[in-house]
Amino acid sequence: MDKNSQTRVLSVFEGAIYNGFFLITQGFLGTGLALEFGASEPVIALIGVLPSVSQFVQLIAPSILRAAGSRKRAMMICASAGRLSTAFIPVTLALGINRQSLLLVILSFFSLSASLAGNFWVSIIRDVVPSIGSAKFFSMRNVTFTITNMLITLLYSFILDSFPGKTGFLAITTLGVISAVISLLLLGFHYDPPHEISYGRGLFKAVVRDKKFMPYLRFYSFWSLSIAITSPFFAYHELVNMKLDYSFLSLLNVFSSLLTMLFYLLWGKMADKIGGQAVLEFGVFGAFLKTSLWLFMDSGTVYLLYIDTLIGTASWSAINLCLFTTMLELLRGVDVQSYYALLSFANGTSALAGSLMGGFLASYLNRYSWTFSGHQFFGIQILFLVTFILRGISLILLKRVKTRKVVSVSGMVFNSAAVLANRFAARPRELIEVLIHKNKSRQRKENNNGKTD
Repeated sequence: MDKNSQTRVLSVFEGAIYNGFFLITQGFLGTGLALEFGASEPVIALIGVLPSVSQFVQLIAPSILRAAGSRKRAMMICASAGRLSTAFIPVTLALGINRQSLLLVILSFFSLSASLAGNFWVSIIRDVVPSIGSAKFFSMRNVTFTITNMLITLLYSFILDSFPGKTGFLAITTLGVISAVISLLLLGFHYDPPHEISYGRGLFKAVVRDKKFMPYLRFYSFWSLSIAITSPFFAYHELVNMKLDYSFLSLLNVFSSLLTMLFYLLWGKMADKIGGQAVLEFGVFGAFLKTSLWLFMDSGTVYLLYIDTLIGTASWSAINLCLFTTMLELLRGVDVQSYYALLSFANGTSALAGSLMGGFLASYLNRYSWTFSGHQFFGIQILFLVTFILRGISLILLKRVKTRKVVSVSGMVFNSAAVLANRFAARPRELIEVLIHKNKSRQRKENNNGKTD
């Protein structure tokens, strides 16, 4: 196995193990941890989007790279700082220092370091993974992540339900720290192909003049804004307003994970054939559509969560895969660190604006609730209406991005259905022709036999 292949394999194991900690900072687990530290709505909102907000620091990535001298050395310095800092979370819980400000500082430092490490990792992996078949590789990688994430979420949810409060979170954060350290060790075995270090001069000017990249930058920024406004409040609504327990949410996560694996395989093959952007557009449309369900989500309409999970799984698996592959397609042949730094900076700016807006609106709207036609509505659901509108605008912006797109997903499905229909329609005619041909052959054979006799 060559070094590139070895690194691709390592990237799968490293990412899967790394999620043992990262999952604690996201979704209902992240919201639960924040509540354990007594976090308010604005702080919960900010913690939920820290991975995006922290990308502000991407502008210093080229400087760090020049100082480190290589992408791998820069990646390891940043990854070590972030992943080793995770140990402070179980320590503070054990000592009873569960203040929201302390959790925010720890997770902010972790996210900032992880963001910088991610810049150098993207640059390395772009050179390690060939462009042909890249969607298939990342889909298989994501399938592996889905399996491990499902198992980890089940384990963490079981622990939290068995040991409520501080004890449960102390246990899962300790396991998370162990995962972070092991993933750091695996990261150290990655191969860094020879690469010329750019000095990043004319950074903003080069990107702004890139007419192919700028539409994607505008879409990505607006999409981040639309997601950040409500990102942590879906789980907040489930835990606080709908009063669902961790076990139910983890089982729902299992259902989603099983579907996700199938969709990743489907989208991976489809994206390589028709283009990642086509699949991405389908995913964004689904994410826009499913948000409307949350306008009617309460303890009496829990069944809507199953519909939401089905649509969301199909949509987010497409987004998670093709948001990345579409970006890689646009970054081929350019200075990755510079472009990715500016893309991340714009993403961080939008995420920060969205989280601040969503957090303060949630703290105000959460005071209100009302009943209409037998359904209970909460003020926080007004935020779901806001993100519904913003996601629709994001889809319009995505349509303006120009990458390889052979046909849309709906077009491919329609074409495939038309081909199958034509085949089925042609079968009777083909069958008749075969029977006629066989009958003629038999008659010729009988005639020939008669002449012989």
